[in-house]
Amino acid sequence: MISAYEASILDGLKTAIELNGKVVSVAKAVDGLATGVRDLDRRPVRVETIIEITRPDGGTLRVARQPPEGS
Repeated sequence: MISAYEASILDGLKTAIELNGKVVSVAKAVDGLATGVRDLDRRPVRVETIIEITRPDGGTLRVARQPPEGS
């Protein structure tokens, strides 16, 4: 027979093990999301490159970062 003190220690250990499993699962999910975000960052660059290459007038498409001054 185990005492109430030992039972509470075992419950605490069980909780710690369960939490560790959840932390590992979340860490894997975050890694997957980080990979997805990196891929999303590359896609606009590819699209801009395709647009620049396929412009019939040979001009370069520039995406405005800030509105022109005085507008």
